[in-house]
Amino acid sequence: MVGPSPQVTVIVPVYNVADYLPETLESIAAQTAFDRCHVILVDDGSTDGSDTIAKQFAAEHPNVTVLQQENAGPGAARNRALDMAETPYVSFVDSDDILPPRATELLLKAIVQNKASMAIGDMDTFPKRTAFLWKKPFGKGDRLLESVVDAPELVFDAGPCHKLYDLAQLRANGLRFREGVHFEDAFLALPMLLKAERIALVDEVVYQYRRRVSGNSIMDNLFIREQNYWDHLELCETLAALRPELDVFRREVLERFLVRSYQGFAMRAHTLFEDADLWKIFEKCTRIYQDIDPSFIARWTADTRHRLSYLAFKSYDFDLFARPWTKVQGVVACGGELYLDYPVTPALLPLTRVSAVSVRLEQARLSKAGDTLRLSGHVQVNGLPMHQPIRTPLGLRVRGSNLTVPATVERRGDLKSADAGREWSGFAAEVPVAQLRNGQHGLRLVFMTETGQASRQCLISAAFLRDAPVKLAGDTRILPGFVGRESATLLVQRAGGARAWRRTMLRKDLRHVASRRPFWKQRLLRLVTAPFMSRRDIWLVGERKDTAQDNSWHLFKYLRKAERRRNVYYVLAKDSPDRERLSGLGNVVAHDSFRHKFLMLHATKMINSYDIDSYMLPSRWERGQFLKHLNWRIGAARVFLQHGVTDKDVSGGLHRAKTGVDLFVAAAGKEAEYAAEYFDYGDGAQRLGFPRFDALVPERGNRRILLMPTWRSYLVSPSYNPSLPPRFPFETSRYAQFLRDLFGSEELKQTLQQHRYTLEFLPHYEMRKVSTSMVPADPCFAVVDQTQRSVQDALRQCDLFITDYSSTAFDVAYLGTPLIYAHFDAEEYFSIGGYRRGYFEHAEHGFGPVCQTAEETVRAIISYVKNGCAREDEYSRRVTDFFGVQDRNNCQRVAAAIAALPGPQR
Repeated sequence: MVGPSPQVTVIVPVYNVADYLPETLESIAAQTAFDRCHVILVDDGSTDGSDTIAKQFAAEHPNVTVLQQENAGPGAARNRALDMAETPYVSFVDSDDILPPRATELLLKAIVQNKASMAIGDMDTFPKRTAFLWKKPFGKGDRLLESVVDAPELVFDAGPCHKLYDLAQLRANGLRFREGVHFEDAFLALPMLLKAERIALVDEVVYQYRRRVSGNSIMDNLFIREQNYWDHLELCETLAALRPELDVFRREVLERFLVRSYQGFAMRAHTLFEDADLWKIFEKCTRIYQDIDPSFIARWTADTRHRLSYLAFKSYDFDLFARPWTKVQGVVACGGELYLDYPVTPALLPLTRVSAVSVRLEQARLSKAGDTLRLSGHVQVNGLPMHQPIRTPLGLRVRGSNLTVPATVERRGDLKSADAGREWSGFAAEVPVAQLRNGQHGLRLVFMTETGQASRQCLISAAFLRDAPVKLAGDTRILPGFVGRESATLLVQRAGGARAWRRTMLRKDLRHVASRRPFWKQRLLRLVTAPFMSRRDIWLVGERKDTAQDNSWHLFKYLRKAERRRNVYYVLAKDSPDRERLSGLGNVVAHDSFRHKFLMLHATKMINSYDIDSYMLPSRWERGQFLKHLNWRIGAARVFLQHGVTDKDVSGGLHRAKTGVDLFVAAAGKEAEYAAEYFDYGDGAQRLGFPRFDALVPERGNRRILLMPTWRSYLVSPSYNPSLPPRFPFETSRYAQFLRDLFGSEELKQTLQQHRYTLEFLPHYEMRKVSTSMVPADPCFAVVDQTQRSVQDALRQCDLFITDYSSTAFDVAYLGTPLIYAHFDAEEYFSIGGYRRGYFEHAEHGFGPVCQTAEETVRAIISYVKNGCAREDEYSRRVTDFFGVQDRNNCQRVAAAIAALPGPQR
């Protein structure tokens, strides 16, 4: 008996998907309409066995055909199958996705019954769902659209899957996939969508799209890969050419896509391309967008930043497109609204309207004389590039004191590290304390433009809240705070003395408790116990929640044994293997215990080698709410001991406008100068030496070589935010390849065996879970167990040290041990990792040779092993020049500096 004639051709391009293809094919075979399908699998030159899986599937099902070709991309694979399709309808499935059992049946029924050009079903992504813009028409039941105009959001769905097409209409319109481009799907899917006369919507999920890490290289990122700019521009040109064929309503839908889809590329093009290529992009875009109304562009772009490039196209201003910061350097005000200061005709005015202004205060510091309060922060004017100082004068208005003071623009390296267009977005204003009136004052940043003034509310930031303990200026007390959700304020009390201030704080505490606001229980407990604790100078010391190995541990040991301080406590997890290290010192407090929480309420100093709020707060104390409602009330001074010498520009994380730290402990003079100037610590950055350096006594001669590379935040999920997925897979990274090549070197292994050395691997805390398995099971190699041997012991006991950019190189240099720098992924580390070069260059200032590959590193290791691991004189001279002072008094200096910090004004 002959079965029904096939009605649907299901086309599946296959390329190196052996891990996913069986599940995809199983879902196709499970279709309730499978017997009415002709499945064409096109193997596109797979090398992982996917072709074998496809052939086996075809052998089991007579309605399945397998084609094979040399690798040419999914577009070519789909086109080949499309040319041989003979059924009325055709659908497309990617070889790692899944079809629900009734998917084909539902789409087929809808397209036949409605005599539609195409049927579109709902789609979900897995393992994590995605809120696509084009899904808006779904959730309202099955329905028939006369055209895409009835559901214009569908134009942003440029993929061919979860759809069923009338094959005759595809061919009549001459539609095929574009080959050799990144967005090959859209060249078929979008023209068909725009031309379709009837579109059947199936309000049920007919396709499950697997979200995988896109590509093995960081350069696969959508806006980093240069070819994507050209490919998408080719798509826009192809679609723009359809305008004469479309009625005015479909043309409007098309232009939504043209504007919205290229805005991200247009905005970023100048960051990737030189002028020659920018001119080509500019000329093409000028032609595409010249007839689109500016108000329409303004409506379908995200914000003013994205509109700036379209303004350049409409004005035919190449410099505005290529170097926007040279053409737009200020704003003008009109009716309280801000517009970019760029000459335009009235028709283009919507493209210059500033969509948003964000003003954040970050620091509030009294001058040494106590007569001026310096308020600083940053401002973002959407669409205004801040590669250089804004020309528009700024002022800071203190409402309630009838006071407006000039605000000066400041260069901020920490903001530039995230976005070059924010380099000059910092600002600061000096507020005379004598002119502040009693009461609570709102703060606004004022744009004093040629056409009038416009102001915006200053909002708080985490750093502002860290810097919020009360400031005492003579008989005036100033408390930075907030009202509402985020509006920054200053509470000023002139005269009255400490007793009047305590009454003010008592009223605030009682109102907070009565309203049951966050941390009300802690505020109440603090209020009740303050009389018994107010005279105790409580220092809380810690590192990560479960470690006692770094500067904090060494300082704590000194404070308890040498200075015998009674009110200094170390906070450590109860089950930490490092607890034994603290035995006999006393005052070890279990993290998350009631005692920990109680001491937090009365702390005068919080001291940590890492981020205080990430590691010292009790686990259930939500950081944002703690900063808003409790931190300022405690008023403890913050001390950053560091866990390594700062040699790079890590201002993005360590600038004082981020940390609110009062004392930044540096190990060397140049480091302190760098932190003082570029991280804005001023006198708060002091060369005191690291406490752990006091115990740096070498124990060489054990024939140990220590490999200790630092971490890559883009390759692992950090312990402080495990829900944050890595941006790129570790397995295919240069980091992993370096380890494979190094540990796989036969020449290295033979040298280690011959000279009886062991190469020990001590990965960074954050990298341990993904890297330790790469160490071979061989006596020549070992992984350091940090529960049995501390990092410092491993450093002291090695004869040769290898790292990439880890600051532990400074510890090793301090010890007199030779070291090697392995820069195996320098381009990625500095461009993607978020690190920027600082004052210290390894090649020029470092303490050992710099190697670029695993092979070079192996040669350097062998050279040192053969000369008995002796450090060269030049590197020894550099060490002396860098550190200057190398004594055993670091703990003493750090303790004295902490003790000199002013206590909370209570």
